Amino acid sequence: MLRNITEPKEAREVMLSLLPTCGTLAGIAIGLVGAINLRPLGGEATFADDILLLSALGFLVDCYLIFFAMRTTNDIRRHRLARAIDAVFLTSLTLVVFSGFLVVYAFF
Repeated sequence: MLRNITEPKEAREVMLSLLPTCGTLAGIAIGLVGAINLRPLGGEATFADDILLLSALGFLVDCYLIFFAMRTTNDIRRHRLARAIDAVFLTSLTLVVFSGFLVVYAFF
């Protein structure tokens, strides 16, 4: 939703496509935390674990924001929620990529 969508029907379609994406990315982030901790010598917590958990929480919050934005009838509130959805989604996605760099740096 990085562009200004003025029609509620179009905004709803974009949110409906983003909702399962956020849920999937939250599951992937939590799965990556589990995979990181499956090291042979009993995994030690890294900073990447915390970042992945924070990003998973961000994707979960995004799911709730999308749900609330689709249910509201107030256009101003929907627009504000859409901006928040964009910010939280992009921040969480950036955190996942950043944690990937940390994992590669830590293991190699």
